[in-house]
Formats: sequence, C-alpha cells, structure tokens
Amino acid sequence: MLKQLLEEKGKLVAKLRALTDKDTGDYQWSAEDEAEYKRLNAEYDKLNARIERLQRTETVSRGATAAEGGSGQTIGRDNVAGDNARPTPTENQRALAIQAWCRSQYGLELTAEHEEACRITGINPRRGDLDLSLRRESYSHVRTELRAGLNVGTASAGGYTIPQGFVNNLEIALLQFGGVRRVADVIRTTEGNDLPWPTVNDTGNTGELLSEATSIGSSVDPTFGQLVLQAFKYSSKLVLVSAELLQDSAFDLVSFLGSALGERIGRIQNTHFTTGDGTSKPKGIVVASALGVTAASATAITADELINLQHSVDPAYRSMPGVGWMMKDSTLAHIRKMKDGQDRYLWQPGLTDGVPDRLLNSPVTVNQQMDAIATAKKTVLYGAFSKYKVRDVATIRLRRLVERYADTDQEGFVAFMRSDGDLLDAGTNPVKHLIQA
Repeated sequence: MLKQLLEEKGKLVAKLRALTDKDTGDYQWSAEDEAEYKRLNAEYDKLNARIERLQRTETVSRGATAAEGGSGQTIGRDNVAGDNARPTPTENQRALAIQAWCRSQYGLELTAEHEEACRITGINPRRGDLDLSLRRESYSHVRTELRAGLNVGTASAGGYTIPQGFVNNLEIALLQFGGVRRVADVIRTTEGNDLPWPTVNDTGNTGELLSEATSIGSSVDPTFGQLVLQAFKYSSKLVLVSAELLQDSAFDLVSFLGSALGERIGRIQNTHFTTGDGTSKPKGIVVASALGVTAASATAITADELINLQHSVDPAYRSMPGVGWMMKDSTLAHIRKMKDGQDRYLWQPGLTDGVPDRLLNSPVTVNQQMDAIATAKKTVLYGAFSKYKVRDVATIRLRRLVERYADTDQEGFVAFMRSDGDLLDAGTNPVKHLIQA
C-alpha cells in the first residue's frame, strides 16, 4: 500500500512541476492553470497526509513490537510471590481489561474473559482511575531518564498494565497533531519533579599560541547554567462514550479512546511547544528561537532569504542529526514554486518510504500552530530541532466520571498528562527564525 501511494505521489509531483515550469518568461498563467495548480496541490496534500499516517503507524508499531518482544515472562504489579508463572498478556487481553474497567462501575456485567484479562494484566476494574504507562521507545527520538519510581519496562512495576493498542493509538495521535513533538528530543521520566539540564557556553573562548618559555595567559571560565524542565499538567477535557460503545468490542473502545484523548492533548501541547511563553507553561520553540533573517516583504518570502536563514545557523548545528525546517502548511505552499538562480526547485518531495519532503536538502516539518505569512510574523524556523527538549512524565492518568451523564446514557472519560518543553543552548542559537517585514 505504501509503495503504491508513493508512486502516485511521484506522478502528482511530475504534473505539478510541468505546470509550474510553464510559469516562465512572458507566459502568464490562465485561470484554468491556477485552478489546476490548486487542485493538484490539494490532491498532493491529501495523499501526503495518508502516507505520513501510514509511516507514523509503522514507526509506532515497530516500537511496540520491539518493547513487547523484549518483555519476556515477567510478573504484574499486583502479583504476589509464587505467581511467577503468570503468562504475558495478549493484545486482546489488554484491550479486554480496559473495556472491563470502563464497564465495571457503569453497572454492566463482566464476563469470565474480562475477569481473566484483569487478573493477568493486574488492572483493578473497580478503581476510579487508571495509570497508563507510556512506553520508553515508542518512536525513534524518545529516550528515558531513569529515576526511582514506576518502571514501564518491567511488568512487576507496572509494565503489565500497559494496554498496547490504547497507547499505540494515543501516541500516533500525539505525533499526528504535534509538529514539534515529531522532531524534538523527547525524554520520559518516571516521576514529575523538576529535571535540571546543565548547559555550558564556551564559544567565546579560544586557545592561544605561546612562544618558548612563555607562561600561559589568564583563563576565562566558560559560562555555566541550567535549563529546568518541569511537569505541567494537561487535560484532554471530557470525552463522552455511549453505553453502546462500551458494550461493543474492546478494540473499538481502545481505538476510540486512544485517538480522541491523544488528539486533544496533542493539540494543546503543540500550541505551547510552538508559541508558549514559558510562564506556567512550556516555552515554545518559536519564542525561544533567535532572529536569523528579516524578510524584505510582509507578504512574501524569497529563495535568497531562505538560503540566508539556513546559513544564519552555525555550521556546527547544521551538521547535527534532526536539523531542518518548520513552517505552516500555507507557507510551504508558497515555497513550493520557488527556484534558485539555476532554475532548480528549492523544494524536493520525498518519493521514497521514510524520506521526508526536503527544502535546500533539509527536511520540512509542517506545524499548523506557526503563523501564516503576514506583517511582523515569524513564519519559518530552521535549525537543530533536537535541541528542543520535550519532557513527559511517563504515565497518563485516565479517569471515568460516574453518574454525571447518566441521563444521556453516556460515560465521561478524561485523561491527564504532565509535560514540559524548552530549547537547550538557546544562548548559542541552535534554531533561528525568519520574520516578515
């Protein structure tokens, strides 16, 4: 399926290139040309979105498979001594346990399969809330800060309670709606206390050349500091589930809850990871970035300005993994037709699985929370996005509200997640922005 979609994408790109190549010299686009360009772009965007969803699903699924394959025969959180023979729960049992928890206080009976699934996973279906541990390696740029507390990799400390299908859907949604999260360095800690990150800036110091028998000069100490990542609490707000859905298959319920809760949390977090002011919320990457280029126009961007922005970032950062561009989709649409002085397109579509669209040989991340092209707006970012640190506390707390929506025969569910984000080494400017005049 993915290979077929990539082939279709290549054909669309060829049509777009043929159309934009006509826009040269004295030739003026007709209304039909403009309409065709918009139609092809819309078709391209729709197809590209499908490709990205499939690629992200495969990425998250590979992480889940790797985590599952390494779990082995371990014991659950509520396991007692002598019960080491408890088998590793299947995907179906995890999903049934989640469904049992959703159904229990709603007054619906639990089947023998529900009870067995709860016993194996260690989930108590009669509790009012449920901690769902995020995996350590759900996608490639996630890593874990090891601290005392809940260990999501060991079943005896909570690993058994992880419903893989639910977490898969939730994390896919977090990625889908989180442009910054896709390219940032994501750290997951087991506890939510402040996480200090030491920084040092020694870029102003150099060595020296000495003559024979000459003493060294006075030393200049590097500038030390620290970035402190906190754990701000986010809520999904209420997600209402009908009694009918509670009675349906466990996989339907798991998919629905994971996607709905992940989308809501992903949207609000991406807003703060993009434009947050750092006061009682994360500091967004746009706010933390430094000025690279001021565009000559309030309504347009030129190829030279993009090249200047790229080279405003120190070459040491430009050679780092994860360096690239970030902009709103409408800004990318504006850039798609740009060519350099040799009549070559600046934007190159990714036509191979796993290869993203590129601009001046660097990948492009679309972030809808960035500003569109307008007066005094910061419209394009370029730099080492791995220097932006997203900190997650590695559990999501899921709560069910009892009785509140009984008159409509619905149940209310709400999720809470703790996260923070900020740009490391901001003083040395690893990420820079283009601002419109």
